[in-house]
Amino acid sequence: MKYDVMVVGSGIAGMESAIKLGDMGYQVLLVEKEASVGGRMILLSKVFPTLDCASCISGPKMSSTINHPNITTMTYSEVEGIRREVDGTFQATVKEKARYIDWNTCTGCQDCERACTVAVPDQFNAGLVPRHAAYIAFPQAVPKKAVIERAGTSPCIDSCPAGIKAHGYVSLIRSGMFEEAFQLVLDATPLVGTLGRACYAPCESECTRAKLEGTIPIRRLKRYVADKHYAETDGPGITVAEPNGKSIAIVGSGPAGLTAAWQLARLGYRVRMFEAAARPGGFLRHAIPAYRLPHHVVEQDIANVTALGVEIVTNHPVRDLDALKNEGYDAVLVATGTPRSMALGVPGEDAIGVFTGLDFLRKVSLDELPDLTGRAVVVVGGGNVAMDAARTARRLGASEVRVAYRRGREEMPAHSAEIDEAELEGVLFDYLVAPVDVVSDEAGSVAGLRCQRMRLGEPDPSGRRRPEAIPGSDY
Repeated sequence: MKYDVMVVGSGIAGMESAIKLGDMGYQVLLVEKEASVGGRMILLSKVFPTLDCASCISGPKMSSTINHPNITTMTYSEVEGIRREVDGTFQATVKEKARYIDWNTCTGCQDCERACTVAVPDQFNAGLVPRHAAYIAFPQAVPKKAVIERAGTSPCIDSCPAGIKAHGYVSLIRSGMFEEAFQLVLDATPLVGTLGRACYAPCESECTRAKLEGTIPIRRLKRYVADKHYAETDGPGITVAEPNGKSIAIVGSGPAGLTAAWQLARLGYRVRMFEAAARPGGFLRHAIPAYRLPHHVVEQDIANVTALGVEIVTNHPVRDLDALKNEGYDAVLVATGTPRSMALGVPGEDAIGVFTGLDFLRKVSLDELPDLTGRAVVVVGGGNVAMDAARTARRLGASEVRVAYRRGREEMPAHSAEIDEAELEGVLFDYLVAPVDVVSDEAGSVAGLRCQRMRLGEPDPSGRRRPEAIPGSDY
């Protein structure tokens, strides 16, 4: 587009200049970064020195500017660059910001503003009060059109591996719309109650409120709306697409399988899940201790899935995927997770009383409780499974629980909150030690653990310093 003059800024000076140039016959492009012309003057009460009403002076100018036949106004736009050409003219690059609202149909009714739950600082009130992200600049705005201010993706949403819109459901809760907040989480995953308890909340680590008064308890808010929904509402309360005539088999009923079944059923697929264990839930039931994730919460989340018609077949291990596919399924999804534990790789680890972390937690979940009353327990490792095992052992009556880890506390992969809580519960930590062999008695039962002290060397590929054995330090 070619213009005779470009005026940047539509305050009183910009509007007056554009009108005068337009009256002289020049084609004028007026660029304003806000959604309305008027600049700062329209925000004042009175003007100096006459103390006339600022709105009374600016209002007519704003209307004249917008309606002038020789003035093209680009509001909610910014000049990104100006370049002088060889012939003396100028080439300007103007960016029109996304409005997310169709101005051709917007009537200025403010319905979108009233429905919006996202609050942001109001630049028209010096950032002292909030406004909605969907807004009309001010009552006298010209043009009186709404825009939605959206600056990319919120850090909390971007950091969520489940794709949950944390910013959205927090804003709904802020407005008292608890069921709507539950439904927004449910749109991404059926495991609302589970993630309100067992998630390590990476969203909170990225919360920008930490720069001010502190991080918002995003996970606890999710737990609140889940508990409220399950206490007051029967079923997930959503509609699904009409059956599309296709069927899917899912192997495994852990979090991945349940989420996949949920999303597929919503799209109209007939879904059947196959679980090797006697109860569905996978790691949610058999690896996360009940003090962190009660089984009734897992049941409530699973009920979201079965309410859509998903069938879960338990005690049914799948060993031949081709045979399963040939039963008439259009597709088979393998969602078995990572159920195998890592061995220590030291002599004697097959002694009676030695368990892998996952096997120990699974036995506890199945009420196959080992008698640890008055006994000493050593947990080898520094991950979250190790913390769960150690804290569970304390709850089973162990007189002493020690965690042996080959690096220091700063290198532990477990979540810091888990380590802190384990310490508060009386779990002892031995850092920079590694097992050498398991000591057994004559009956073949574990009697002790021989360890070796370590020191930290150069970083390994994970970025953590590599532990190195100290010769002659066995104990």
